[in-house]
Amino acid sequence: MTSTPSHPGYSSYYERMTGNCTRLVAAQMLSNIFPPITSSSYILDNACGPGMVTEQVKLLHPDARIMATDLAPAMIEQVQQRVEREGWGNVETNVLDVRDLKSFGDDTFSHIFTNFGLLVPGDTEAGVKVAGECFRVLRPEGVAVISTWADRVWPPAFCNTACAIRPHEPPQNSIAIQPEWMRGSWLLAQLENAGFGNNAEVRPCLTYTSAPTLDKLVDNLLLIKEMFFKGYSDEELERARPVFREEVRKLRTFEERDGEVRIGMKAWIGMGWKKGDEGEIAT
Repeated sequence: MTSTPSHPGYSSYYERMTGNCTRLVAAQMLSNIFPPITSSSYILDNACGPGMVTEQVKLLHPDARIMATDLAPAMIEQVQQRVEREGWGNVETNVLDVRDLKSFGDDTFSHIFTNFGLLVPGDTEAGVKVAGECFRVLRPEGVAVISTWADRVWPPAFCNTACAIRPHEPPQNSIAIQPEWMRGSWLLAQLENAGFGNNAEVRPCLTYTSAPTLDKLVDNLLLIKEMFFKGYSDEELERARPVFREEVRKLRTFEERDGEVRIGMKAWIGMGWKKGDEGEIAT
């Protein structure tokens, strides 16, 4: 785990919901990156959300040139607000679909970071499409870095709570991920099939979602209650909260340490390089 991530003095729905876990992954995505970021680099923060990767790049390279893109205008607005508030220079934004970076020509960026933007709801082929666009717009000798989840840990707390409140109904989970998509081998295959070929690798990454207290952690997680408790009455939701609180406490990676509570999680970080010999096989 890198010691890089800072905790900026601003709060958003996204940050509360994630409990800092995507920021920690963003910091690790930049750790020991090769080729290194220099004054001539042009960086794409792809599917940028509220700008976690941009934030981490600016901590290490204040003058870096960055393009931050996301399909959600609200996320782009958050990044623009941060640009003004933090005084970041050389940051541009654009509303774009991660599967179709149509505003950019081939060989545009030296570094591309896609932090949990590989999966698109309803599109089972999104992984190779996203990785393929990364390969297309990446400069020769550049690197694309993509993160995906390996184990989010916390969904069972929602499902167990739903079963306790509505024991005769199957639990809802509108953000379920196919088990195959949480394997490092799947991420590697997306990179290979998108054009990176044998110039791709995947490594594990540990992170966690955290809060100062268990009640705060529960509050943060319940921001996505509609994904699991849609249609529940106020009375059911009131009964659900103490049950959910105990289910969170029982999660296998739940711990209290260093003045906070947290749930350990695991991600994958995939890297692909555009070297021109992607299809060559050693004999």
